[in-house]
Amino acid sequence: MAAENGGNTRADELMNYIDRLNQGESLESVQEDFRKNFGSVDAADIVDAEKNMIQNGTPISQVQKLCDIHSALFHGDTREERIDNAEDAVRQSMEKREAGRRIPANVSNMPSAKSAETEGHPLNILTLENREFMKRLDRLQQLLETGADAEAVLDSLKDLTRSGAHYDKKDELILPALKRHGVRGPADVMWNVDVEIRKTNKALAGELSGQAAQAAGDAGTQVQGAGVQQDLREKIEKLTARMREMIFKEEKILFPLSEKNLTAEEWQLIYRDLPRFGFSWITDIPEWKEADKAEKQTASVLSDGAVKDAEIQLPTGKLSLAELEGILRTLPVELTFIDAKDTSRYFSENSTLFPRPLSALGRKVYECHPPKVIAIVQNVINQLRSGEKNVVSFVAPKHGRKAYVRYMAVRSEKGEYLGTLEVVEDITDLD
Repeated sequence: MAAENGGNTRADELMNYIDRLNQGESLESVQEDFRKNFGSVDAADIVDAEKNMIQNGTPISQVQKLCDIHSALFHGDTREERIDNAEDAVRQSMEKREAGRRIPANVSNMPSAKSAETEGHPLNILTLENREFMKRLDRLQQLLETGADAEAVLDSLKDLTRSGAHYDKKDELILPALKRHGVRGPADVMWNVDVEIRKTNKALAGELSGQAAQAAGDAGTQVQGAGVQQDLREKIEKLTARMREMIFKEEKILFPLSEKNLTAEEWQLIYRDLPRFGFSWITDIPEWKEADKAEKQTASVLSDGAVKDAEIQLPTGKLSLAELEGILRTLPVELTFIDAKDTSRYFSENSTLFPRPLSALGRKVYECHPPKVIAIVQNVINQLRSGEKNVVSFVAPKHGRKAYVRYMAVRSEKGEYLGTLEVVEDITDLD
């Protein structure tokens, strides 16, 4: 069977399924052949095949189609059956690889990774968020199936936008760490999908709000009990299905891969960074005792007493390191400095609009951005480096606020390029 072939052969055969989709063949037909030829596909084998494809130049958008084929492979007649069957199939393949035997299909609620059961571990916190996520998806599905009024569905859609904090932590903390270990497939594919999900969620909430407003205007009064139009309902159902698929991919593919590849030190850094990005729906955040000890040790090393002795002589004055740190923390802007080698060297301690992880320091700036925008970031930095531009600016919505973002070239007195300074200012209240 194809599942027994080597990695390159498997990648070639999987690419054939993608080609068939590109030529207009139905997803159902492709999935049927995939089921016949591959049987129970090991999740790690799929990731290996994705990695080979990307390394050989396959566009990320094409690899995403493969992920859709695989995640939908074991679907049943109902939504609940589709999720349960998919989880069972991947769980069995992963356990078979570890133990050399097939696990009975009736084993239920097995965690995606052992660390997901460790109280306070980053994977445990992400899993807790996913449980809340699923509850809200179930609630929205119930509203749609019972023909609830548009206002109730809109409230549910708006609540789902709080998943942004969950995706931020995954995209900014977990995926870049995996890429540093050479596991590029999930990082390159998932981050792009997360961006698309968030954009679609926001767009559908706006579309539904516009539908309600138009209905109220046509009637000349406030419309109560108006249902969701069929075409919009179908779009919302597609979004919720994609959100469920992503939860499945996280817990049955991403989390085990992360547990296998990331070091204890990396998990401790990730744990320290979690509050920078906030939390989705959960308020009682469990503490991870193992990381708590490491954090206290780090805090003792970086005590105030260690910085008060040093001073920096500047052309227009002299500051102690403690004073300089206080000034930077007080400025009403968020700062990020990327050096001449495109490496992240510093970011503001208090960054609420564009939070940055401590693990990003000393890394290439491109690791902090989704794959789709990396080329844009590279172009901006190259324009500043070459002198073509000294400032690139734009206004962007972020966390419900309006942010004014400026990328500014930093040069020496002789004009030598030293790096790029990103300045983010909240201008919401200036209108």
